[in-house]
Amino acid sequence: MAVSQTTANKAGISNISQADSDGYYYTPFADVRIYVGTGSPHTIITAPIGSLFIERGSGVLYINTNAGTTWAVVGTQT
Repeated sequence: MAVSQTTANKAGISNISQADSDGYYYTPFADVRIYVGTGSPHTIITAPIGSLFIERGSGVLYINTNAGTTWAVVGTQT
């Protein structure tokens, strides 16, 4: 499933203001990024290693493991 970001997703983190080269918005924290959206970022979003993606619909948390497009599930909201 493709990643989708809406105005509501971007409002989830108050200072989300930067877009990566693919047009996905994130909040920078030092050398990592925090993304919020729907769908899985795996093979879609390229980000620095250690970056996080919060899947807004399900609460699944992903971490980037290779400074590329490989993301691993860290946990889920229960």
